[in-house]
Amino acid sequence: MARIQSDSLNFKILQHYIKTFPGLDTDLIGMLGEKERQTEQIQKAMLDAKRRAATSSFAEIPVEELSESKAGIRVAALKKAGFDNLGQLQGRSLRALESINGIGETQAKAIRQTLDVMEQRMAMTMSLRISPDNPTPETNVLLLELFRYLKKAKLWEEGMSLCGTYHARIQDALEKSVIRNKVRWLFSSGKEKEKTLEGFSEFARIACEGYEETATDLLRRYTESTALSFEQARQHFAKESASYYALLEHMGNTKPDQTILYRDMPVEMADAVDATTLDTSLLKVTLRSYQEFGTKYILHQGQVLLGDEMGLGKTVMAIAAMASLEAENPGSKYMVVCPASVLINWYREIEKHSCLKPYLLHGSSRREEMQRFLHQGGVAVTNYESLDEFVEELEEIPVLSMLVVDEAHYIKNPEAKRTKYLYEVKQFAEKTLLMTGTPLENRVEEMCALIAVIRQDLIEEIHQYAFLKKTDAFKKLLAPVYLRRTREDVLKELPELIEEDEWLEATPADKEPYRTEVIGGNFMGMRRIGWLQEDMTSSSKASRLLQLCENAFEEGRKVLIFSYYRDTLEKVKILLGARCLGPLTGSTSLPQRQELIDQFSEEEMPVALASQVLAGGTGLNIQAASVVIFCEPQIKPSLETQAVSRVYRMGQVHSVLVYHLLCSDTVDEDMHLLLQEKQEIFDDFAQESEMADIEKELGNSEWIRSLIERERSKI
Repeated sequence: MARIQSDSLNFKILQHYIKTFPGLDTDLIGMLGEKERQTEQIQKAMLDAKRRAATSSFAEIPVEELSESKAGIRVAALKKAGFDNLGQLQGRSLRALESINGIGETQAKAIRQTLDVMEQRMAMTMSLRISPDNPTPETNVLLLELFRYLKKAKLWEEGMSLCGTYHARIQDALEKSVIRNKVRWLFSSGKEKEKTLEGFSEFARIACEGYEETATDLLRRYTESTALSFEQARQHFAKESASYYALLEHMGNTKPDQTILYRDMPVEMADAVDATTLDTSLLKVTLRSYQEFGTKYILHQGQVLLGDEMGLGKTVMAIAAMASLEAENPGSKYMVVCPASVLINWYREIEKHSCLKPYLLHGSSRREEMQRFLHQGGVAVTNYESLDEFVEELEEIPVLSMLVVDEAHYIKNPEAKRTKYLYEVKQFAEKTLLMTGTPLENRVEEMCALIAVIRQDLIEEIHQYAFLKKTDAFKKLLAPVYLRRTREDVLKELPELIEEDEWLEATPADKEPYRTEVIGGNFMGMRRIGWLQEDMTSSSKASRLLQLCENAFEEGRKVLIFSYYRDTLEKVKILLGARCLGPLTGSTSLPQRQELIDQFSEEEMPVALASQVLAGGTGLNIQAASVVIFCEPQIKPSLETQAVSRVYRMGQVHSVLVYHLLCSDTVDEDMHLLLQEKQEIFDDFAQESEMADIEKELGNSEWIRSLIERERSKI
């Protein structure tokens, strides 16, 4: 028996396991320990930045405020010596304060102590904002620490999973491997040999599962992630600022006042919502505090109309609610109904922000996808026009855990076919979420039509008290079913830059002229997908642009619309009519340019300005706009960056929403993918001076030829 065990145990391999596996395990545990240290560094940097911000505001506080401190400070002596505000006193030493005529040692200490207390209190209560336009050394340090944390977060998750799976097994195998060479084997008991063989076998199983390779690769990537520069952080923040502010909230930055999140809601309801369990294990995004509350509201109330303003992440909240339900009951089924123009966008957002499996119930493969959805579960994404085709199939589903209806104003007419079909689908749903960014407070009939879909029992009372629509009493009546927050209420770090890729499915009318351009090898024509036809009612991009502009106008926002092509801008102007100024092009004279900008800025009504990206992307300040729409992806990343910077700059008081209109399975997809890859390479490895080389590559004729050939092969 002993000889059989000895022959089946390779001591050289065992010694490799003993030397390697526990060391990797220790390194992984050490890596995970750095998460706490990184958190402490962020909190220190955040406090330093807040203190800097607090002291910077002292210049705006009159010196008379010191008289409120009850420390008996002689303010008159300070005024007589020329001190008008607290900023002039901040930073002065005790000796310098004592030298002021009429201020002695006791007074100097009282001033110093009062200023320190004020700074501390202001720092504790203020909400920190990172401004790319007005950086400080403290916010730069904070930005870099946040960037490092975000880059390491996924690696820490992998490390946690790896340690959770293997730490105990490695320790157990190590403890059992008491015999570590052939000489000792000869003089060991049968029990020791049996234990050692068990330990070796466990080590061998761990090795077969690829532990050494996986752990080594993870530690290598983690080491590389520590060598990150501030320039990389700045570039990343410009694209993903929402992730930074979400992390800041979780690290202790001041959150919006909770009462603002539910100020129109009875306290007992707010408490019940707040206490709702939210499982984020299947999410790939960090929720802001207002998004957490919104998601809990959806889950707790079950039948709701979410009316948050544009840019607050209603889509993310819907996905978070479905992900929480899925974590509780794996294999459940969910359905998203939306306009055809945003089908692709919903599909990609679900993939991007969660571990849920989406199915696109549209086009030639919709039947096949429907069957996969019915048997496997996940999220079915379909449009209003296709609902009638799926009502019968839905009878195979015992229940939909949640039905999400985007752009819910599409079903405000109860007599419309789409509304009737939606009612039928809703019968299968345990929870229903209607979403709209359109303000409904002053449209009681429209609001009632939507609420009737989910809570018919409230309609009579809402109608009865409609004359009180602007009062708190009416808002509390709506609280069980309607939740709306504004950016100004919940995003205290405004302005914020929020970028969204609007993926659209090309219509048949989009595809026909695009096919001609592809066959002809006309790259510039291919780039105008969605704007080639004369009839804009058949354009997917025109339809989405119109929706975005209407939503923006409803909220009192002005819109800046960019395209490389004059013909596209002319069609945009016809589409929007009198609500669109311009176009501003390369041939617009300097006086005309300024006159157009002044007209746009001074216009009281929300309007749009159409501009060529080369003409309006540089040399202009257009802070009157807070929504930017790109009609097609640009050939250079810097063109889009420069164009957005016309709006997102010093003096902008609103959050800025940037939308990129993109058609899937066209040249837009190739351009977007390459731009994204080059931007990521630049973010991770390049210096600012290298961007020019990257942009030259994008304009390379060989790349364009290969792209054209790929598109030709599709048709």
